[in-house]
Amino acid sequence: MSLSWLYGWVYTLDHKRIGMLYTLLGVWAGFIGLSFSVMIRINFIEPYYNIIPSDCYNFLITNHGIIMIFFFLMPVLIGGFGNYLIPLLCGLSDLNLPRLNALSAWLLLPSTFFLLISMCLGAGIGWTFYPPLSSSLFSSSKGVDFLMFSLHLAGVSSIFSSINFICTLYSAFSSNIMTRSSILLWSYLFTSILLLVTLPVLAAAITMLLFDRNFGSAFFDPLGGGDPVLFQHMFWFFGHPEVYVLILPGFGAVSHVCMNIGCSHDAFGFYGMLFAMFSIVCLGSVVWGHHMFTVGMDVKTAVFFSSVTMVIGVPTGIKVFTWLYMLMNSNVSISEPILWWAISFILLFTFGGVTGVILSACVLDSILHDTWFVVAHFHYVMSLGSYTSVIILFVWWWPVITGVSLNKYLLQCHCIVSNIGFNLCFFPMHYFGLCGLPRRVCVYECSYNWINIICTVGSLISAFSGCFFVFILWDSLVNGNKVLGFYGSPSVMTNLMVSPVAYHNNYFTYTQSVNYGDYWVYAGKNI
Repeated sequence: MSLSWLYGWVYTLDHKRIGMLYTLLGVWAGFIGLSFSVMIRINFIEPYYNIIPSDCYNFLITNHGIIMIFFFLMPVLIGGFGNYLIPLLCGLSDLNLPRLNALSAWLLLPSTFFLLISMCLGAGIGWTFYPPLSSSLFSSSKGVDFLMFSLHLAGVSSIFSSINFICTLYSAFSSNIMTRSSILLWSYLFTSILLLVTLPVLAAAITMLLFDRNFGSAFFDPLGGGDPVLFQHMFWFFGHPEVYVLILPGFGAVSHVCMNIGCSHDAFGFYGMLFAMFSIVCLGSVVWGHHMFTVGMDVKTAVFFSSVTMVIGVPTGIKVFTWLYMLMNSNVSISEPILWWAISFILLFTFGGVTGVILSACVLDSILHDTWFVVAHFHYVMSLGSYTSVIILFVWWWPVITGVSLNKYLLQCHCIVSNIGFNLCFFPMHYFGLCGLPRRVCVYECSYNWINIICTVGSLISAFSGCFFVFILWDSLVNGNKVLGFYGSPSVMTNLMVSPVAYHNNYFTYTQSVNYGDYWVYAGKNI
């Protein structure tokens, strides 16, 4: 019996099970990356004495960024919830290409295996792996080669998923199943298009780098006629749209929540946010050069990249003000955790976006480049924005997936603890950057020691909040707090894989939305 159960999961083509496999792998990798970040912060407790050896510290810096981006956020946000929710919200039985879907999921296992090998052999080149630091002259360890091969496999997995999502969503939209689909589906469509356009460029860049390291080519070696700046162009052509790959599902999740707990019939909210996301995708694909203001870029090119980067603030502002307008007209109690997390997302992401506008000015970026200010900026946008969207997706869809509700009061405590930890850890880094402290350098002037201790305490609180959230999920499964009820046809409940249950003391009620072909949630209804 147990063997057949294992075969059922290994050979499954069901989008729900594949989504769960993605999520489990992503959560595991997320805690690995979180432990690396805690070790990095512990190394900053003493200003002149490194608790962790410098080589090991560089390995942690490299793998923390790569694990969090490629093995935590992307598998959970895109692979996990994307696989689970897209067919349900489209009213389909499965994705269009289920075998390709299973292949993309299982490709992450060898990718993770090669990542672990690279961690054992050592790859201290930073998550951007710029040459010449990543060349064979400065990094002769085979761990670098295993790391790049791991990214190749992860990229192939993401491309397969993107093709599958695009085919499924195109067929769903063209068959007129939905007159006005969930904004979450559109966010996954835009995310898949971005991945399909930019990932091959990253694959080409790291392939050229592998040839430089192992076969004597000179794509990025000036002595052989190559150009190391070319790698930066190719990397950031992928790297900056990757930011939107990680945040667009969050945009979709928050928009979905705001539409359903706020004024869901507002036409400006749906179409405004849809075209704002489309604008962000188009503009975000042509601003990669703002990462490279310090490489000797001419004035006209720098002004172009700087101006277009600032213009992205317009569609982003449209989304933020639309979210706030919807939440002001919300029909849920202010005590509901989903509302707290939606507001947290808006505040954290907006603050990170404001510091991004500061860095988009080429003059200011030349001063703040490679300082802790940049670290604080992209952690507020990616770590806090994307991570918060993961929590929102879990809080919103967990009762649909499992049939049990989450403890309201534990979620409130978790939200408070998380926001305290986030801001204690990352907010002081802006001050470090304004003082000129370079990032990744773990030796600093002792007068900054007490602020670094505050950041380390915030990091430990954030790590505790991650464990606390896993406990909340486990507690809901153990206690079995049944969902209050489902209102809709039996086919609706069959599609959700959740049977109707009797009254129970909880705070989730589900109903079917005629306008969206979706299942909107009213949090806070104790009937």
